[in-house]
This record gives sequence, C-alpha cells and structure tokens, in this order.
Amino acid sequence: MEFLVPLGSVVIGGRPLSNVRASISDKYVFIIGIGPDGSYEERLLEVGSDESRQVINNYKDYLSGLLNRLDEFIVSVGREVGVDISMRSVVIEDAVQLLIKRLSNHDEYLRIVGDGWRRILDSVRLGKVSISLTGYDKIYVTHSGNNITLNLVAEPIEGGVIEVITYTEGKVTGVVRVRVNEDVVVKVDIRSPSSLIILSQAKDINKLGGALANLLPRVRNHVIKYVDEILSIMKKYGVI
Repeated sequence: MEFLVPLGSVVIGGRPLSNVRASISDKYVFIIGIGPDGSYEERLLEVGSDESRQVINNYKDYLSGLLNRLDEFIVSVGREVGVDISMRSVVIEDAVQLLIKRLSNHDEYLRIVGDGWRRILDSVRLGKVSISLTGYDKIYVTHSGNNITLNLVAEPIEGGVIEVITYTEGKVTGVVRVRVNEDVVVKVDIRSPSSLIILSQAKDINKLGGALANLLPRVRNHVIKYVDEILSIMKKYGVI
C-alpha cells in the first residue's frame, strides 16, 4: 500500500522543499516539492533512512490523525456493505514502524470492505454496460485500488464524469473511471472498494438500478463527513 499525502514543507539534505507531495510505502518515501529556485524537485528515500525517518517523525501526529479518520471512514463504509470491522490498536514507539503497521492494518480493512462490496455488486447483476454518470462538482478520490490518495482530497477532481464499463453478465468485472474532458484522471477495478467510493459521488446513480441507488447516497454521506474532517486536519497542520 502507498500513502499519497500532502506534507507542506520538508528539508532534505539541507535543502528546503515546499508544497510537498509524498508517497510513503513500506520500502520508500518518494517526495516531490518545489525547491528554493521555484522548480520541482524529487527525492527517493529508503523508508529506514535518517532523512525519511526525520520526515515521518516531524509529521507523526499529522499522519496519525489522518489515519484515524481514514480507518473510521472505511469502518463506516463497511457497515453499509454488511461487514463489521474491528479496528486494531497499534502501540509502537518507532514512528516509522508505527506508520507501516497502521498502513498494513488499513489495507486489511479495505480487503474486508471489498468482500462486502463484491457480494453486493454480484447480486445486483448489472450486466454488460457502458454508462457515463455526472459527478458532483468535486470528486474526492480517497483511495485508488488499495492506495490512499489524499492528494486527490486536497485537490479534488472538478468537472469529472464517472464512467462505468462492465465486461460480463454474471459475476461483475469491469472498471470505473473518472474523466475530465478527454483525460482519464483515475481508473480503478469495479470490484475494488475505491470504485464504491467513487461511484457514490455520482448524481444520477439511478442509472445503476434500485439496489445501488439506495446504497450509494449513504456511502456518499460518509465520504463527505470524513473528507471534511481530513481537510480540517490538513488545514490545522498548514499543508493546504
């Protein structure tokens, strides 16, 4: 799992970077930011290196606050698709290992939600379809596949069309895409929980049939609630 998240500013090798966007995994911390001369700079750090450890330590409380909200969000969505997730308490002093363990737990929560979503998806029998749905003014992509994509919460997709394409009649296979004009911004497997989160942000969900039209607005309520809380944390720490 990768955790894509805005970090504000960091100092790497004595060089300050602002407007930082980071991708954190169990192996690497990849950072993109604006250097002192105004140009974009990239840094790829091993997750156990002193530099990545310093970045994670500096943002420990911020990252923990975000993951608290994200865990609660996924548990709430899970209830809507008929699964009950017991969140695991993690007590580890080392900030890097704590973050990695929490990301691993979140990945497991997503897997459980995905199981519930797939059962519903297969039961409604969409058939072979190719449908375009009108997205709300802002589409927040909290997850893409099993990756956390908070960069697309800080900077949501505006003017997006949500496309649903399925390939089979029985067990549903296919993709959900978010397109802006001619550009596909996000593409996910329809059987992933990220597709459920994206589909909930379509206005004309009645095109997908009664069962999903009943479920998706409830999921969107959780999306909006937790996006607001995540944005509040980002503002508190000055990263947006």
